[in-house]
Amino acid sequence: MTLVRPLLICALLALAPAVSAAEDVADVEDYRPVYRELIEQHAEAVVTVKFVMSVTNSGSEQRIEDRTQAVLVSDDGLMIVPDRSVSLDFSTFGNTTPGQAAPVAKSSDFRVRLADSEDWLPADLVTRDAELGLAWLRLRNPSGKLDFVDLANGVKAEPGMVFYSLLRTSDEWGGVPVFRPGLVLGETRTPAFRLLVDGVPGLAFDQHGKPMGYVDVDLASMMRSRNAGMGLDMADMVLRMTPVDKVAAATLQAARLPIAGGQ
Repeated sequence: MTLVRPLLICALLALAPAVSAAEDVADVEDYRPVYRELIEQHAEAVVTVKFVMSVTNSGSEQRIEDRTQAVLVSDDGLMIVPDRSVSLDFSTFGNTTPGQAAPVAKSSDFRVRLADSEDWLPADLVTRDAELGLAWLRLRNPSGKLDFVDLANGVKAEPGMVFYSLLRTSDEWGGVPVFRPGLVLGETRTPAFRLLVDGVPGLAFDQHGKPMGYVDVDLASMMRSRNAGMGLDMADMVLRMTPVDKVAAATLQAARLPIAGGQ
């Protein structure tokens, strides 16, 4: 059990990519119009999710409370979260001990706090897509129609384009929305088509507030890269963006599903 927390910490540390390049992502001297546009259109759709992650290792279990960002994608409470917040299989990170099962982490007890609310509302897992790195939760018994991001109204992201991520701070900073610029650095088709980006995880928007894709870190790939040699090659130290059309198609399928009832 003592090995679980260091492994989990290593995985979470991998979520802190370099963002220095974001300072030079575009020849923009004043981001205020972009900030106002994003806040006006989408601030209400960016919410905070708390959950309890159970980490099982050699028959022992640790329960850790954690939180993540979510984006509402329907007016009845369907939302996207990163799949790593729902399930983590540490065997994909490499460095497993022969003859010993790798730790596995699964989350439950999802609670969502909407914008301008103090209440934590229950939510349930609908489904997850490990290949895309996404999972979908649904708010339990939402009250009225909710603001959401229309993924069908997206734009194609290409290398060289600037994007913007809208996030919500922790309670320590008042749970307020903040934005960060990012840059699409390139693209790959290995093992599947992804855009390679510099920025922060979350739904990416253009300067007009149209969704471009979902940005996240490939934890398994990053950990394997760090475990190879001395890690002096920095070319792979990037995040990936799943294009918005793929996110929209997967979300459309998720919207038709009942609650999963388990992981």
